[in-house]
Amino acid sequence: MKKIYVLISILLISFIIQNPPIAFAEQSSSVPPMLQNLKGREELVGYFNEIKRIRSNINAININTVTAKNKAIEIKEQINFYLTQISELENSMSNFKKQYSNSESDLLFAEQIKLLLDTYKMSLRQQLSLLNALVDNNMDASKLFYSDYLTYIYYYLNLGDQMMAYVNTFYNL
Repeated sequence: MKKIYVLISILLISFIIQNPPIAFAEQSSSVPPMLQNLKGREELVGYFNEIKRIRSNINAININTVTAKNKAIEIKEQINFYLTQISELENSMSNFKKQYSNSESDLLFAEQIKLLLDTYKMSLRQQLSLLNALVDNNMDASKLFYSDYLTYIYYYLNLGDQMMAYVNTFYNL
């Protein structure tokens, strides 16, 4: 009886080890139906790539208790520079929506790009808030690892990153 339990256990373990569950979605080989008729595809992909560039540059912002006091002006300029780039993209997206107002597919993709812009903009604004709190010697802000400021900064960054991964995976870009 004991041998049967051991045999069943070994079989179950070997089955689990040999067939790990797939945790990632497979790369789509075709464009989703709602985006097959994009008229402004190249423009939208260009906006998307620009957002990727901005997102990778946001990683270079270094805010900590030392840099906040010594380099606050430089960091604010850096954050405001990225906010300006996002604002310019938002203006371009607004013009794009007017130009392609009769294309449901283009408007859908444009809205998804707008979501990316909004999430990264919110993260940058939260970073400005953290920087101002550090300069003002706010005790909550100075405990960076346990600070509520970081919760919101990373929430918006992660939300945008998830949307970017979704578009990359399912839109076959």
